[in-house]
Amino acid sequence: MYNEEILEKFAKVPVFSLSDVSQIVPNRDYAKKVIRRLVERKKIMRVKKDLYTRHKDAFLIATYICRPSYISGASALSYHQMTTQLPHEIFCMTSKITRKYSFIEKITFHHTKQFFGFETEDYLGFKIHVASPEKAIIDSVGHTPLAAIEDAFNEIDVTRMLAYIKKIKKSSIAKRMGYILESRGHNVFPELRGLLNKKYIFLDPLAKNKTEKNKKWGLIL
Repeated sequence: MYNEEILEKFAKVPVFSLSDVSQIVPNRDYAKKVIRRLVERKKIMRVKKDLYTRHKDAFLIATYICRPSYISGASALSYHQMTTQLPHEIFCMTSKITRKYSFIEKITFHHTKQFFGFETEDYLGFKIHVASPEKAIIDSVGHTPLAAIEDAFNEIDVTRMLAYIKKIKKSSIAKRMGYILESRGHNVFPELRGLLNKKYIFLDPLAKNKTEKNKKWGLIL
């Protein structure tokens, strides 16, 4: 009785809940039955508890699963066409706790205190939050091997990257990003030297089998 109305209405939104369906189906218990039948008939898909969608696209619904959040890392770089690496998951950042979900593919939300550096993008007629290339690179540190995303440095906005580094004010970020920028011909040391400490850290936290040291940036390469 309500199936067609539900399917038509919720094709226009990324996700919906039982409460949304209850606005169409007056009886909440009956609304649950309608949802269950639509899931069984594969007309809608269950994303997580009390969250459903009509769209078979994890990238589309990712930032609607956990709010606030934005797509970042290799997933954002792939969206911006700045890496040839195919992400094996949808990589997201959130100001809430780290969580993992599975919907078509794995969707991982990583907690961050640096919740900025993303923009609202139009994707398949819907609005989603995606990190700028510069913030996507910064968010990748410790989660994705730097070698997999290093080529993206060739296309970034260096002024924006420096602004992010200064806003974050973390020596580890300044060292890693500064070294890679300098290796690509950008004289950023004078702007970043005030953020550096004397402690040596690995250039890539995921590649700790290196021994060569760079004294200028305080890095183990």
